[in-house]
Formats: sequence, C-alpha cells, structure tokens
Amino acid sequence: MILARLAALVITLALLAGPSRAAETVGVEILQYGLFRSDIVGKQPDPVGVVHNVVDNICHIATTRDVPMKIGVHFGVRYKVTGPVAGERVLLGKVIRYPAVLTPPSGRPASMVGNLVELKVGTTTYAEYALEQPWELVPGTWTFQFFERDRMLAEFSFTVSDGAAVSETVNPTCFQLSS
Repeated sequence: MILARLAALVITLALLAGPSRAAETVGVEILQYGLFRSDIVGKQPDPVGVVHNVVDNICHIATTRDVPMKIGVHFGVRYKVTGPVAGERVLLGKVIRYPAVLTPPSGRPASMVGNLVELKVGTTTYAEYALEQPWELVPGTWTFQFFERDRMLAEFSFTVSDGAAVSETVNPTCFQLSS
C-alpha cells in the first residue's frame, strides 16, 4: 500500500512538472558587440529593398555602443545560442529596429528589418548592420533583438550619431562563423 502511494505520488509529480521547460530554455548570449570589419562575399536583397550582406573573415575592431554615422561602418553583435541540448536545431527570429521609419529604394517605408535563421544550440554566430546607403544614415537608437517564437531572448542597442568617435583596437579579434 505504501509502495503504491509512493509510486502514485512520483507519477503525479512527474505529470505536474511536465517537461521542464525552464531547464530546456533556449537563449542567446551576447559575446561581443561594437564595430566590425568583414569581407562581403555575397548580397541578398529582401522584399523591402534592404540588402543583407553575406560576410566572412569577421574582425571585431571596437567595443562600443556608439556608432559613427557614415557610409561603410558595420556594427553588430557576436552571439552564442544556448540551451540544454548541444546541437539541437532552433529557429530564431532576428530583428533590427531602426530609430525612425526609413524609406529604402523600394519606396516602402520600414521601421525594422528581420529574418528567421535556423541554428544549432552551441553555435556562435554574428548579426550586423552595415551603413551602406545614404538613406540608412539616420541618427538614434538601433536595436538588435533575438526571438524564439514570441519570446525575446536578447536585446542590444547602439546609438548612431554624427559625433561618435571610436578608436579601433590595436589587436582586432577575428573569427569565422560556426556552422
């Protein structure tokens, strides 16, 4: 009788606990942020008219939240996908929110740009925005956000301004994207 009650209690507790979602939570850990330099190996325009760079040989050249507002500047974050099962595939949403509504060449105003990316838990990767066109030179707060479904995993903001003066590091940290 006691053994049966103990078994029932264990089963009930297991059912109430369900899958331990808190222990299984996927996350995003920001490893580096600031200004970067990279080789652009491809370009992918989106329907709004924003061109996304495919990059390689990425170098972190300055740790800063202040971004000079000039053509050719790349800013962003290097991040790691965290979770309980290394190698498990997760679908993340990446969003970059502009400080104002921008009007790309398509003529369709946009307040943000985003995409979905499938990554593995344990992957270290990179998200950037490159100021390459005059219409992108907008001062204010630019915010990078990472989501799993509707749950925000991380958020990081930069201030783009005319007056931002940044010193590059003498020894940049260079890296390749993990696959």
